[in-house]
This record gives sequence, structure tokens and C-alpha cells, in this order.
Amino acid sequence: MDDLYRSELMEIYKDPTHKGDLASPSISLEKQNAFCGDRLHLTLKIKNNIIEDAKFNGEMCFVSIIGADFLLEEIIGKTIEQAKKIDQAKLLELIDLNLSTSRIACATLTLKALQEALAKYAK
Repeated sequence: MDDLYRSELMEIYKDPTHKGDLASPSISLEKQNAFCGDRLHLTLKIKNNIIEDAKFNGEMCFVSIIGADFLLEEIIGKTIEQAKKIDQAKLLELIDLNLSTSRIACATLTLKALQEALAKYAK
């Protein structure tokens, strides 16, 4: 991994674009990573089956924050069905980091929360 890419990831970690809370979310969900203790609060604004906005907050490690920011960037503007098609392989491709098995759980924390939130929203 080159230094430019590392510095871009550090900038995302320090000031993630999608960190925060939505004032009136369509759905919100709490999720915790049992491996490292990360705690995530995910909020989504959905209108006409399109994810208009998404935010995350919580106490999270570097890999979880990077995974969350990349994932939310990917789903905003997409339909619920398009967002449901994003799987672990796609997210890891977006992040493009060489991760150990335990760190994959960190990277995919927000993806698991998204999948649960969308299933909950469908009900």
C-alpha cells in the first residue's frame, strides 16, 4: 500500500464524511462487535425505496470507521435492493486493505448493521 493511500485512510479516520446522527431517521440500529468491543449506531433516511442519507456514530476502531465510511458512501442514493446486494466481498474490495480474520469483523460491522436495519425496515 502506498503512502498516499495510507494518508487518505488516516484522513477518513480522523474526519469521516458520514459520521454523525440523522435528526429524523427512517430506521436506526445499534450493533456491537464482540471481538474488539466496537459499538455502532447506524441511522438511515429512506424515501421511495431509496437510501437518501446514512450516518454512523459510536466507539469504533480504525478499521470499523473506514469500513463504515466506505460502505455508507456506496449506499447513499441507491435503492434498498441495490444496498442489499452489497456483501462482505464487495465491501472488502472497496476498502482494499489486507485484513486478518478478526479485523474483517471490524470492517464488516456496519455491513451487518445495514443488513439488519434493512430487514427491520422491510417489516
